[in-house]
Amino acid sequence: MNASTLFPLLAAPNPLGDPLLLILFGILVLFMVLTFRRGKKMRDEQNNARAGAVIGAEVVTAGGLVGTVVGRDEERQRITLEFSTGDRADFLIGAVQQIIQPAAGATDADETN
Repeated sequence: MNASTLFPLLAAPNPLGDPLLLILFGILVLFMVLTFRRGKKMRDEQNNARAGAVIGAEVVTAGGLVGTVVGRDEERQRITLEFSTGDRADFLIGAVQQIIQPAAGATDADETN
């Protein structure tokens, strides 16, 4: 006697495939969806921070520097930050990570400097 005569269900092929393989595939798909959603959320937050970096806004750069935006050049993709010491420095707009305090009454006309 062999296993196929004693346990005919074990010998029959499963039309859905191996259950363990299906579970692993499901976990992989779930991981990919969650990773995509998290990445999209982070990109949206960063885009909102860049859009909010208008003259008068207080921002944090990728390097952790905190300053107030005193100039924005869309053509060169740069902003000028003024620090609490009164010093100024230019940064790429992409370096803005967070808006601490939005500009009071900022308009689109302010961004054209």
